[in-house]
Amino acid sequence: MKRFFGRKFNGKIILEGAELLHLKKVLRITEGEEVIACIDDEYDYLCVVEKINKNDCLLSIKEKNICPALPQREITLFQMLPKKEYFDNIIAKSVELGVNKIIPFTSKYTMIKEIKKERVATQIITACKQCERSKLVDFSSPIKIEQIPSLLKEYDLVLFAYENEEQPFSPSILSNKQKIAVIVGNEGGFSEEEATLLKKHSTCISLGKRILRCDTAVVATLSLVSILTNN
Repeated sequence: MKRFFGRKFNGKIILEGAELLHLKKVLRITEGEEVIACIDDEYDYLCVVEKINKNDCLLSIKEKNICPALPQREITLFQMLPKKEYFDNIIAKSVELGVNKIIPFTSKYTMIKEIKKERVATQIITACKQCERSKLVDFSSPIKIEQIPSLLKEYDLVLFAYENEEQPFSPSILSNKQKIAVIVGNEGGFSEEEATLLKKHSTCISLGKRILRCDTAVVATLSLVSILTNN
């Protein structure tokens, strides 16, 4: 069943903008059909399309159920800003693998300093639909790498995937960890000073002898975390 993100108003759910366009013009859904609506909370809302107007669509709620795809752990990805073609894939795969928040950061070898948040928001919605998540992933404005240590104090475990680390990944370090941060670099990697800074505040892990592309490293690390924590 098709899934849409909207807002709740007077006991109904309203679809607008791109979501309305997708319903009307792309999927050609008509009044009386059933859809799943999400309003960025923990529920999936089974709805009937009540009225399709020029600027919005009104959905009547039939029932609501806890979304089964909600992550069970709080996982934050700290991602050094990569090239756009890598970042698109990172956003999508992070959402699918159960990340709750994405915090991009800049560093010595970051070539791209700015991002289009509207584009990222659209990608997050698309990915949430794909993996049937009802609650959107938080996305922050880029920070500097020097700001990261002050943000790590709230986590039970911080994993730093570093290409020069020899210590292999040990599943036991994930035991009973509820709030987990994952730090991944970009195609330029980390300077020695930056790596030293992050090592002081994290558990540094190796993903093997092969050097992985940054979007591959994200998928590899988050897959391990997701599977081993039943997330």
